Amino acid sequence: MFRIFGFNKEVDIELATIKSTDPLKIQVDNMKIILEEEDLIVAEPLLEHKRILRIESQEMTLDTDVTSHDIVSTSPHGPCETTFTKLALDAKVTGESVEVTIESPLEVGDRVIVASISNNQKYIVLDKAAV
Repeated sequence: MFRIFGFNKEVDIELATIKSTDPLKIQVDNMKIILEEEDLIVAEPLLEHKRILRIESQEMTLDTDVTSHDIVSTSPHGPCETTFTKLALDAKVTGESVEVTIESPLEVGDRVIVASISNNQKYIVLDKAAV
């Protein structure tokens, strides 16, 4: 953001409240007006976005009792019947990638931390506030 907007000596950090999420509108504390999307620059983790995740190593084990299960098959030598009461499965997944959508955590009423820049003409929504 510094590359885009340059160094600003007059940067104020303030709190604001989310008034709407679609479209995004916020109200900065002690301001009467509600800021619209075109007045805001929002940090990416606060917006819906996609990420590619790679599973380095995931081991799964299933070990469970089965009440009763019969497998009957036929072969050239006649019918074959197998009964088991316990089932176990071991599997390992590695190197798989999956694309996930990260939903925006912002909800109406949330408090956010904002920084004003360009003589209060633009506001950067930095993060949610835990207040």
